[in-house]
Amino acid sequence: MRGVKPQLRAIEGGLSKVPPPPAGLNAVAREEWKRAGKDLIDMGVLARSDLPTLEMYATCRAMVKKLRPLADKADAFIVNEKTGAIKQHPVHANLTKYLTLCLRYEGELGLTPAARNRKGFQQGSKAYEGAPPGLDL
Repeated sequence: MRGVKPQLRAIEGGLSKVPPPPAGLNAVAREEWKRAGKDLIDMGVLARSDLPTLEMYATCRAMVKKLRPLADKADAFIVNEKTGAIKQHPVHANLTKYLTLCLRYEGELGLTPAARNRKGFQQGSKAYEGAPPGLDL
């Protein structure tokens, strides 16, 4: 997304507690739903209309956690023995796609440092305490 990002502000009438995770989420995604949802509630920016985005974000984070161990075991590239062509390993390609999607959803929800530092975002809300677990930052 290019251009000036909208300011994130505490929402009047926003949710006061994290709703239960949707039934279709796996255990890892449910855990991320609760963690990210709590952070968004603490910042005062979670509205009912944000729940589908939160669900997609939780699903992406669960896929990243599932793909990361597979990518750690796999070579980054595959060489075609007949042609000598080199291509990225499918696990690494998928991990990159899900990491990119996670970053987009985090930006939309206000979970990135850049989003939290936008003018007007922290007024009346608690500061976010760090990166999602598992990022080794």
